[in-house]
Amino acid sequence: MPQELTAQEQFDAFADDVARELGTHCRTAPLPEYTRGLARLIVDDEGRAVCLCQPDDTQPSRLKVYAALPDEAQVQAPSIGVTAISARHVAREISRRLYPLHAEAAELAAQIAARQQAKASARAAVADAVVGELHAPPHAPPAGPDRGSRRPR
Repeated sequence: MPQELTAQEQFDAFADDVARELGTHCRTAPLPEYTRGLARLIVDDEGRAVCLCQPDDTQPSRLKVYAALPDEAQVQAPSIGVTAISARHVAREISRRLYPLHAEAAELAAQIAARQQAKASARAAVADAVVGELHAPPHAPPAGPDRGSRRPR
């Protein structure tokens, strides 16, 4: 039978149980920026973080679990819906369904960050080269076959 999580304290205790089921080194923390309902952050020993949320108080047994990514502006955070049958069930669904999506999204975010860093480094190198040229002494014009070798007629 699904658990109906209606109070934050009740939800916090359930999130603590889910964290224990996910692993011995998982911990939970408040998620005050989530304002649509009840929520708790779960962080594991590998640094993965998920947001366990109950967004709809009319369906208190339905949970939404989001992958928490460092920069969600670049990559949409994957999420799953799960019924609060038990802490073990929710933890199993997170491990089975969300963690693989979390890994893919984190990898994509890392690739995007690396590309952005490479672009920023390239722009900085170009800017340094331009500044260096602006501050360099003037160059003599190149000597070519037509320059300075014309004879008067």
